[in-house]
Amino acid sequence: MGDTLGKRIKEFRKKKNMTQLQLATMAFISESYMALIESDKRHPSTDVIIKIAEALGVSSDYLLFGDIPKNEMTLFNSWKNLMNGRTPDEIDAAHKLVAFFFKSIDKRKS
Repeated sequence: MGDTLGKRIKEFRKKKNMTQLQLATMAFISESYMALIESDKRHPSTDVIIKIAEALGVSSDYLLFGDIPKNEMTLFNSWKNLMNGRTPDEIDAAHKLVAFFFKSIDKRKS
């Protein structure tokens, strides 16, 4: 499967023998916006991703993240639960904190 959101959407759409217009109609967006999403020129909202996933019969998690190995899935779900209900600023701050933590560890190893 593709390594970007747009590529994964396009590949699943083709597997379902759907046109961009058909998928766009099912997701309540324009065909031109669907083309931009598939070419990774636009990043759709969560609501649009959910509608696309439902139309394709796949999980929105898969469209967003692709295949996640099972051991990583446990960590992903744990992180997702920690971030549930947080504001975008809080999530960004947590990401920066974790990135800083790992950079500090990497510096100690050098």
